[in-house]
Amino acid sequence: MSLKAIYQRWLEKRIPSARRVTLDQRRIFIVPTRAGFLWLGIAVLIFLLAANYQNSLAFGLTFFMVSLFMLSIYHTWRNLAGMTLIARNSEQIHAGQKSRVSLELQPEGKERVAISVGWPNEETATTSFLSSTQLTLECRALKRGHFQPGRFKVESVYPLGLCRTWSWVRLDFHSLVYPAVDSSRKLPQASGKGDQLGYATTAGQENFAGVRRFHSSDALTHIDWKGYARTGEMNTKLFQDSVGSDIWLSLDLTGVTGLEQQLSVVTGWCLLCTHQKTPFGLDLPGQRIEPALSQAHLEKCLAILATYGLVDEQS
Repeated sequence: MSLKAIYQRWLEKRIPSARRVTLDQRRIFIVPTRAGFLWLGIAVLIFLLAANYQNSLAFGLTFFMVSLFMLSIYHTWRNLAGMTLIARNSEQIHAGQKSRVSLELQPEGKERVAISVGWPNEETATTSFLSSTQLTLECRALKRGHFQPGRFKVESVYPLGLCRTWSWVRLDFHSLVYPAVDSSRKLPQASGKGDQLGYATTAGQENFAGVRRFHSSDALTHIDWKGYARTGEMNTKLFQDSVGSDIWLSLDLTGVTGLEQQLSVVTGWCLLCTHQKTPFGLDLPGQRIEPALSQAHLEKCLAILATYGLVDEQS
């Protein structure tokens, strides 16, 4: 086992992942900065000169510099101590894209100054706050499944820049990363009854399509009562039902090898069918989603593709 792996295991035990993390003495680390080491080096040099020449003023300056450094350790650590970080939400994205992540920072009654938050090699934001504040960052999702951006760094060098205090925090975001999109493959042929693909607009079926003026023959359960309360006009809700053949999407029809590539192709097909208003169904080993056409149907299919084959890994 590598040294990095050992360190990550120790860090996971010391600062476990959670949706809400409060920084305490076990979760905060502190060391001198380069300026801090230089400050201490100068203090030691002055002390040696003072001891050599028996200069009381030089001794006083040495003790003042060391005392200031000790105060800097406390106030720098205090700038992070007790602060709470809460995971709010993150965008649903495809693998390889950047997700906008929302965090809430709670000062817990203390003013926080010059707090930097960010993932390694990603965007970093610096903020000061006295009350709860929302912070939005971007983080790239490298693989599909449950969004796991890893640990981000919370640090500060306030007030004098002589010490740096930090913590590595891992928050749980309840969102999914969909498979990457591959639009290079043509849609498979439709199957079933009918020669054409399309949809028929009817009153009161499955996929909402709009409204029209109320007819006396329309059922009262299909009336847009909310719209009537706003405008005084009585309209009937219209829905779309697929007609003709349905398109079934499966991994075997992709013509590529490798699970991730197959999922990327099927994801591209799902988006294309939705854009073309073509009803589609999903046929995966052990899972089957009947053909439909709606945003909710698309999101359901993408969620299944995002977690397909990852059940054991996410448990």
